[in-house]
Amino acid sequence: MNASYMQFLKNRRFWLSGPATLLVSLFIMFAMAVWFPPGVGKVNNIMMPLVMLPLIWALLFFYTYLTADMRKAQWLLVILFTINSIILAYQFWG
Repeated sequence: MNASYMQFLKNRRFWLSGPATLLVSLFIMFAMAVWFPPGVGKVNNIMMPLVMLPLIWALLFFYTYLTADMRKAQWLLVILFTINSIILAYQFWG
């Protein structure tokens, strides 16, 4: 049995478009509950991140998968992750 079917694990685009995009999308969703206005019924800041999660994930996924410059996509994910982590840290510890 040949191990060539596991070659995709060595591909940087796989890790950037797969687990990294999912992690950043979840952090954006969690942080949206903090900065999104609650609205009249006081549930918009809870419902909108849940509804927008597939859109956020799809935008990040297709950008990281289809881009020619992987370094730019990587830095975009790092910046988004850092900003949303700071928002969440400030909300819980600040």
